[in-house]
Amino acid sequence: MMSQPHHSIALSLALVLVAANTASCTGKSPDSISPGAGAGGDSSGPPPDDVTVGSGLAAGAGGESSLGSGPPAGPSLPCDVDAVLQDCRGCHGEKPAFGAPMPLVTYADLMAPAPSDPGKKVAELVKARIHDDAHPMPPLPNPRVDASKMAVVDTWLSAGAPVSNVDCGGGAGGGKGGAEPPGPKPLSCAPDTLIRPAAPFAIDPGSIDQYVCYGFDVTPSKKRHVTALAPKIDNKALVHHLLLFQTDQAESPTPKACQAFGSVGWRLIAGWAPGGDNLELPPEAGFPEAGTTHWVMQVHYNNSQHLANQTDESGYDLCTTDQLRPNDAEVMGLGSINFSIEPHSKLDLSCDYTFYSSPKIHLFGASPHMHLRGRAMSSVKLGGPMGQQTIVDSPNFDFNTQIEYPTSVDVAFGDTLRTRCVWENDTASAIKFGENTGDEMCFDFVAYYPKVTAPLWSWTTPSLSASCKSQ
Repeated sequence: MMSQPHHSIALSLALVLVAANTASCTGKSPDSISPGAGAGGDSSGPPPDDVTVGSGLAAGAGGESSLGSGPPAGPSLPCDVDAVLQDCRGCHGEKPAFGAPMPLVTYADLMAPAPSDPGKKVAELVKARIHDDAHPMPPLPNPRVDASKMAVVDTWLSAGAPVSNVDCGGGAGGGKGGAEPPGPKPLSCAPDTLIRPAAPFAIDPGSIDQYVCYGFDVTPSKKRHVTALAPKIDNKALVHHLLLFQTDQAESPTPKACQAFGSVGWRLIAGWAPGGDNLELPPEAGFPEAGTTHWVMQVHYNNSQHLANQTDESGYDLCTTDQLRPNDAEVMGLGSINFSIEPHSKLDLSCDYTFYSSPKIHLFGASPHMHLRGRAMSSVKLGGPMGQQTIVDSPNFDFNTQIEYPTSVDVAFGDTLRTRCVWENDTASAIKFGENTGDEMCFDFVAYYPKVTAPLWSWTTPSLSASCKSQ
């Protein structure tokens, strides 16, 4: 939950193809992109003089694309296109990382057919996804591809994806490496709690998307505060994202398959996706560990290449201290559990919760959480001397990139917090709140301090007592 965006164009086109391969768990239906003939081949110098180039993106006879219609072996990418793709190769290098399904290193990689639509090339789908405003790629926390880079790709493709005989440096036709996507910044503290599974998890080579959970209990001799949380990625080839929860009861420390959406009783504390960051709590507060604290780690693997003999022990590193901070931090769930999304319809729901507690609290992080049919989510504070204040705004929600957004909003007695959830139900049945694959949620997990200690208060109080209306 607490990873803050670490923007990098290095993921901008790279994640285009990752997300296309996760359609089964995002509920969206992008064209699937996976390695095709010639993918991964190295270019070997300038093309022969008689190389011919397609005349554009128009489909030829039989519906097949005329783009780059099979030039002889060894064609090279133009240097400006190669430069754009070099930013992608942290994930889509010769050895793809973070679930990326293929390299984007050579001309052959871009000209490989898309298995879901043999009449199109991978390059055409790259263009489609970077221009997709409804479900933009790359997903957050990474920024959209900027206009100048889009123009490079568009111009190249509209010209028929011409090859080049210019050595761009580092090997014609594409750099082979590409910097790894930026990881979380180093913590300013030394982690003393390492959340890890009881045994490595053996990743199934026959499945693409796998969700795995394990528990980790901490019982300090006296109260401590968690001051920082950092993701620890073990298998960088296949780990797609992480979610860290707290629960009221212990879960097995041995990793096992689990629901992709977590349990209704799990409170989302931290999350990571490629390009995300770690969390360091403000110096005024820490998450308390007193008695036994139950953590649950969820890992999403994307094995689109069906790699065999892969294991993983990813988790989280925590910094804790017995030098207690002034306030206990906690997470509360804004939103609602009372809704029904009718078949083949869109629901735009706004839910108001009025805060009746004292002293005032400070919100410092927010993690929107819905399921596969969630399309947008936001939370605001209404009224007050500063007028309406945005807590979080996720206009293009994607289940597979749930992270923590930093925020800074004070909430006093009588203030109203409004959370908006938007869904699209493309099924023939109504969808209601729940933790299963076909269910939905509307939770904005908001981190705040000091912890509310009012009688009968729980993290679910705001969502249980909210007043909602649809637009």
